[in-house]
Amino acid sequence: MYRKVAATELARFLKVISHSERIRIIEELRSNELDVTTLQQRLEIDQASVSRHLGMLKTQRIVSERKEGRRVFYHLAVPKLAKWL
Repeated sequence: MYRKVAATELARFLKVISHSERIRIIEELRSNELDVTTLQQRLEIDQASVSRHLGMLKTQRIVSERKEGRRVFYHLAVPKLAKWL
């Protein structure tokens, strides 16, 4: 039973990181934290898409957030992931 649960969780994780935009977000967060606006400008995609991708990465605990006033900064929860990719 444990292996089935582990396999299911791994499949969810791999599905989340298998999207090209999410890989690009992980790459951008490799060395520093960024807010949605900066990510949107660097990736040249709309803000809603960046937010949606970040939400999926947060769900799998790939990224974490830090609030500073009204701004939210995102960083990799496990920085070694960027090296793995």
